[in-house]
This record gives sequence, C-alpha cells and structure tokens, in this order.
Amino acid sequence: MNLRLQFTLSVSVLLLFVIIFIAYVIFSSQKTFLTLQFEESRERSFKVVFHACEEALKSNEEEQIDNIINAIVPIHKPAIAYASFVSGYKRIFISRDEDSNVASAFLERIKRSYQYKTETYDSLTGEKIYEYSAPIISSGDKYMGTLIIGFSQDYMDSQIREGTSIISSKIKFVAVIAFFLAVAGANFMAARLIKPISLLSAAAEKIGEGEKNVEVDISRNDEIGSLARSFNEMSRKVKEADELKDSFVSSVSHELRSPLAAIDGYCDLLIEGINNQYPPQRQLKGLKIIKEATLRLTSFINNILDLAKMRAGKFEMKASGVNIEIVIKEISQLFESLALAQKKTLKVVIKDELSPVYADIEKVKQVITNLLGNALKFTKENGSITISAMKSGAYGDDFVEVWIADTGVGLSRSDAEKVFEKFYQVKEGEFKKPKGTGLGLSIVYEIIRLHNGRVWAEGELGKGSVFKFVLPVMRG
Repeated sequence: MNLRLQFTLSVSVLLLFVIIFIAYVIFSSQKTFLTLQFEESRERSFKVVFHACEEALKSNEEEQIDNIINAIVPIHKPAIAYASFVSGYKRIFISRDEDSNVASAFLERIKRSYQYKTETYDSLTGEKIYEYSAPIISSGDKYMGTLIIGFSQDYMDSQIREGTSIISSKIKFVAVIAFFLAVAGANFMAARLIKPISLLSAAAEKIGEGEKNVEVDISRNDEIGSLARSFNEMSRKVKEADELKDSFVSSVSHELRSPLAAIDGYCDLLIEGINNQYPPQRQLKGLKIIKEATLRLTSFINNILDLAKMRAGKFEMKASGVNIEIVIKEISQLFESLALAQKKTLKVVIKDELSPVYADIEKVKQVITNLLGNALKFTKENGSITISAMKSGAYGDDFVEVWIADTGVGLSRSDAEKVFEKFYQVKEGEFKKPKGTGLGLSIVYEIIRLHNGRVWAEGELGKGSVFKFVLPVMRG
C-alpha cells in the first residue's frame, strides 16, 4: 500500500469517526431539546387549565368548569387523552375517544386528590399516559375539587420521533456530503504531500547513482519547502565535496609524484656518480634535493595525520603561558630572508602590552607559519605582509588578537567562508592552480578551535586579505 493511499485512508477513517461523533451529539441534543419542549408545553397546558378552573370556582361560576373541561380535550386532541374535575358533589369527565368502552378505561383514574402529583402509567387500552393531578384550594384553605388531566405519552413520543427523524435525515445527508468532501480533501492533501516527496526520492536516487547536478524544483513555504531547500543545499555540498575530492586527488598526486620523482632521479644520479666518479659537489647537490623532497613528503604526511587526529579528538597539546610577541618575532625572522628573496616586505606591529596566552607554543608557531606562508605565496613582488598583535577589540581583554595582512590577490566573500575547509583552494586571479593540498588552513582552524579561540578571514579581490585569530590569555 503506497503512502498516498495510507494517508487518505487514515485521514478518512479519522474524519468518519469525527463525523459520526458530531452527528450523534447533534441528534442526541435535538432529541433532548424536543423532549424538554414537549414536556414544558404539556405542563404549561395543565397550568392554564388549572388556573382557569381555579378562577371560575373563586368567582362562583361553576358552570364554566363544564365548559373548560369539555373544551380542553377537543382543542388538544390527541395530545390529551382525558380531562376531569372531581369535587364532593360534582364529577365531570371527558375523553378524546367516542367509544365508551375505551373512555371507561380511564374512569378508575378519576378520584379526588389532596396534593399535586404526576404519574406515568399504562392504561387498560395499552396506551402510556402521563397524568397530572392537582387539588384546587380556596383562599380560605377550603378544598374545592381536583383537576385531573391525562396526556398521551405515546403521542408525545411519536412527535419526538417524527421531529428527530427529520433531523436525522438531514444529519445523514450532511454527513455523507461531508465525508466525501473529506475523502476528496484528504486525497488532495496526500497528493500535495506525496508529489514533492517522490521528487526528493527520485533526486536522492540520482545522487546515489553518481549524478552531481541534482536539484529539486519545489517552491513552498512549509516544512516540505524547507526540506527541499535543505536537500538542494546538501546536493550542492555533495557536489562541492566531490569536486574537492577530485582536487585533493590531483594535489596529492602532485605532492607525491614531484618529490618521489626527484628522489628517484637523483638516486639514479648518485648510483651513476659512484660508477663514473662524479664530482662531490654534484653528488652533494643531489643529496640535498633528496633531503628537501623527503622533508616535503614528511610535512605532507604529518599534515594529514595531524588533521585526522584533530578531527578524532586525539590531538595532544601541551598548553602553558606563551608570550605571543616573542613567537611572532621568531617566526618573522625565519621568513625575512625568504621575503627579501621574493622582493616582498615583511613587517611586525605589536600594538599593546600583551598578556601571555594559554596555548601550546609549537602549535601556535605552526599556525603563524602556515598563515605567513600563505600570505607570501599569494602576494606579488613589491607587495607587503604585516603581522600584528593586539588586545582583542571584538572579544575583550581576555583574548589576544593576531592579524596577518597582505597586499596579494585578495579573497572573495565565498572564498573567505570556505577557505578553512579541508582541501579547499582559492582559484582566483592568476593563481589558477595553487601549489599545496589545501590542508594548511584546515589545520590552522582546528588548532585554534582546540585552543578555544576563533579564526576567520577577510578580504576583497585584488586588494589583499587579512587572516585573524584570537587566543585566550592565561589566567592566574
């Protein structure tokens, strides 16, 4: 059974129960209302007759009693089965039935009573009667007679059934229409829900089959629309991840092939040099190149291992108080000769008297080294790189803030948001294929995160970039 049919059936059954319940409540309420209405009408009729007889007796117009009793039954026939007035010297009785045998079936009920009472009984004819009996007392507390009126309970019940039957027919008609409309509405809603889900399912299958450019065109402002937007975002990230993977494979291939090729070539050279007695200077040059290639491979592998440890939470740090100014100047001195050789200017600016930061000194050196290396790589000749340190204006005196600013190719807003992702490489301007694996800034991000700090990038294409990070100061 598909989801659409399940939804339609579930909603339809639920609505059916709701409609039945509402119909039952309406039917019961209407029956109760009609019952109370007839009972009130019956009691009101008795009171009218009672007060009329009472006034007639008080006015000594006893002949009016005959008229009242003789008139009440024909007026309310068949609701009233009989009416009677009984006193010490007078007895009046009238029945709605002309058959004397039937009328006589009620005669035994005609007797004096000295208190108001009501009673339901089955007459000798099998008819259910609701009887009122009330004494008429003069102002001097003198008993003047008893008024007895028998109402047909069967007739009242038939009237109630007739009234409820009409209501019942209308309720059934409305309920059937409501049910079919509800089923149609449920089916429409099911279709509206299932269609986008089917589109999402088909798109997910395409992604599973390896397609990259997969999006669903669902424009809605509800949860389904939100799901569709999240799916499209996921699809975009899957595509980006796949592209990053391809880029990483290409970069790794280059990072591995180049030093390995150099090692292989110069090993052959050294072997050949032993046999041919090459000059020591030439052999020494080959050994130095092999050493450089080995260090490059070692650095690359260490970067991958460090990043894996960081993500797994197994990266060890030995934190202590670190004078950030000393670290910055030490790293800057290491880069001065490289900057000079590339005709670039490297400046250090310490703006405040800085408190020691609580950090692993080797990891902080690694962060600054990676950021300075990037700044040099993306800065043209005659450009400048400035490394600054100050109390953090954004995070307060409990943090030290470090900036590495350059006048290089700059960063777009999208690059600034993604540059710390694994294997991501900026591909703007003349740097279409930058060297490296795209792991350096990811390692920077993880190191700063592990120090409870924050790192971010700012920049504008063609106008340079600034990489900033903050570290917490050491507390006593």
